[in-house]
Amino acid sequence: MKRKAIINWIHKQKADIIFLQETYSTPEIENEWKYQWKGKMIFSHGSNKSKGILVLIKDNLEFDSKEIKTDEQGRFIIVKAEIQGSMFVIVNIYAPNVPKDQCSFFRSLQEQLDNIELEPETNIVIGGDFNITFDTDLDCAGGNPVIKESVSILEEIQINFDLVDIWRIRNPDTKRFTWRQKTPFIQRRLDYWLVSDCLQDEISKTNIIPSIKTDHS
Repeated sequence: MKRKAIINWIHKQKADIIFLQETYSTPEIENEWKYQWKGKMIFSHGSNKSKGILVLIKDNLEFDSKEIKTDEQGRFIIVKAEIQGSMFVIVNIYAPNVPKDQCSFFRSLQEQLDNIELEPETNIVIGGDFNITFDTDLDCAGGNPVIKESVSILEEIQINFDLVDIWRIRNPDTKRFTWRQKTPFIQRRLDYWLVSDCLQDEISKTNIIPSIKTDHS
């Protein structure tokens, strides 16, 4: 029922490409997902109790995948594809929460990206739940926020691939959050779109909106 509700909500967004995290998917239930979504689906399975991520691609989108990389933990999907005539590398991630594990995860992600042959005009879009904050003031409310050591690795990835946090670029002084809990009251911006700097002029809008069946926006 939750999967059906989420798919119905996604249809209302009229999106061409969707990144989902914490799908709790396993190979045994792929057909159940495929029954409710008619387009292309790229899985990185976790277990039926944790992790798992998924990329959904609208059935009429011009999407020709050239290379797909996934991990065995259900934490990243990397797809090199020609999308409507332009080359992209799209990356869906669900980063661990423990700093030590995050460092290993982001280093592994950097290695995977380094091993992809990128044509000069290839655009990169990385999205998902990063489980980190870049700024203890603007990205945090409540609790005792700290900047985790893994952030420096992610910032290195941004420099190496010329990526920008597009929501923050468009909202330089705005405090908005993508995750919250009530007790104790804590809010954080943990979810990001990191995109090639050259894409800025092509992006008409970036927003944080409520979703359903989740504590994330």
